[in-house]
Amino acid sequence: MKSLNEELNAIRPITYPLRPVNGGPLEKAPGKVGKWFYEPKYNGWRAIVHVPSGRMFNRHGQALSIVQEFAKALRQVRESPFEWLDCEALERRHGIGRGTLIVLDAPGLSISEHRSPTYEDRRVFLGQHFPVLPAETQPNAEAVCLPPAFDYESIEALLWFHSLQCQNLDWNCNFYEGVVAKRADSLYPSQLSDPSREFPFWVKHRWHW
Repeated sequence: MKSLNEELNAIRPITYPLRPVNGGPLEKAPGKVGKWFYEPKYNGWRAIVHVPSGRMFNRHGQALSIVQEFAKALRQVRESPFEWLDCEALERRHGIGRGTLIVLDAPGLSISEHRSPTYEDRRVFLGQHFPVLPAETQPNAEAVCLPPAFDYESIEALLWFHSLQCQNLDWNCNFYEGVVAKRADSLYPSQLSDPSREFPFWVKHRWHW
């Protein structure tokens, strides 16, 4: 019989999350075709969380050493029905929301046996289990929440893009890095071949790149 440590060490991430395409500053980006949602891009660590065990992995599939700093948040997500969560882990890069997990997505989620869930489907399901952090609001320490997501038209997205930059100035730290645009009908990009691959239906727009 395997020991608990052996079982934990045998856990491997379900996916190497594909990286959003680097779209540069939003005001210089071409218009997007179809329906897109915009989320803040937080200044943190990308973390794939195995919910039942509380283990955390970076996008290269390596175990993260900062697990203890998220102990309270990991206990909270354990009460949810998800096996894996794709998160932004807030710690050390600034003093806001330390120990907080921003839940970005749910790898391997199956809602219907007839089709794979789109980004819009996954957001609805995640919203049934985690609160949404209001736009331009600081999260509490050691919290678990979803990022706000808006299906903005181009001009609205650009105004918000600059509003988040102003919010950083008000808070005197680089809490936000820009926005990430995600196509509403995009599937979660699960893959285990190359963690450096990019996903064309998620596009990051940063002020500095």
